[in-house]
Amino acid sequence: MGEVLLSAPELLHAEHDVSQFSCGKPSLDHWLKSRALANQQKGFSVVMVVHVAGRVVGYYGLAPTAVVPASLPRAIRTGQPPSPMPCILLGQLATDTAWAGQGIGVGLLNHALARSVNGAALIGGRALMVNAIDDDAAAFWRRRGFMPSKDNALMLFRSIGDISASLEAAREVVWRVANRASPHTTSEHPKRKEKSPPLTPSRNPNHNQ
Repeated sequence: MGEVLLSAPELLHAEHDVSQFSCGKPSLDHWLKSRALANQQKGFSVVMVVHVAGRVVGYYGLAPTAVVPASLPRAIRTGQPPSPMPCILLGQLATDTAWAGQGIGVGLLNHALARSVNGAALIGGRALMVNAIDDDAAAFWRRRGFMPSKDNALMLFRSIGDISASLEAAREVVWRVANRASPHTTSEHPKRKEKSPPLTPSRNPNHNQ
């Protein structure tokens, strides 16, 4: 049996096979198969996928959004925010059940976080927003620093500044570990790089939004 090669995250396109995708959440399966490509082509959202030989095994969707400040957690609506407040929506995040437990979900989440930070740097955006599909998903997001809305426990937010700081801290740890392991070969410090390094899937459990 040959080696199975998992792609890096890339934009969804018509040649990708989404017909067999099944994450255990019918609404997320249906959106990928019937809405994702059309929404992307119309400019409503951007959909990133990972695949094996063209067959999609994980995906997420990002889109711009705006939120009434009164519904935001206090820590995010500080100051005198505009109404509505610009945010970025992580609308979908899912992994095929056949590939669960291999770090694809966490890898896609890290990729989405980095793209959200980069996008906010270009066009603005106070926070990343998610709509958890159920209570288990909401708990998943809370463990990752997201705070629930005042009015809806399944709508959660994390400030772009907080996400950026956590990604920078993670890169700092990787840099220090790498240079400790190879003291005679010092790599460039992450703060000096113009672009963030690619974020690859970890081995942690993944989760469907």
